[in-house]
Amino acid sequence: IRSDKLPVFKTYKAVITQLFHGLLDNAIKYSKVDVPPVIDIKVEEKEDEWLFSVKDNGIGIDPKFFDKIFDIFQRLHDRDKYKGTGIGLSITKRSVEFLGGEIWLTSELGVGTTFFFTVAKNQLI
Repeated sequence: IRSDKLPVFKTYKAVITQLFHGLLDNAIKYSKVDVPPVIDIKVEEKEDEWLFSVKDNGIGIDPKFFDKIFDIFQRLHDRDKYKGTGIGLSITKRSVEFLGGEIWLTSELGVGTTFFFTVAKNQLI
C-alpha cells in the first residue's frame, strides 16, 4: 500500500475508518491470483473538499456493474470464489455521503479499479 501524505483533519473516526477499510478490503479481496496487490492512495486538496483516490491492480469491474456495486447485498461473484456479504461498498458509500461527499469509480477488467471519493471540508468536525 502506497500513499500520498494524507491530510490531518478532525472527523468521525468510525466513519472514516469504515470508508478506508471498505476500499482497502475490496482492493485486497479482488486481487489477481499470484499477483501481489498494489494499492495507491492519492489525495488532492480542492477549494471546498478533499478528493481521494484508491487505485488497485486487481481483477477490475465490468462497467455495466458500476451502479450496482454500491447497492446493499449486491454481489458480482459467486460466494465460492470470493467471500463476503455484499454490504462493504454500500457502507463505504454511506460513509462518504455522511461526510458530505460523493463516490465513483473507473475500472478496466483485468487491469484494476480506481475509486474516487470526496470529503467536504465544511462537514469535518
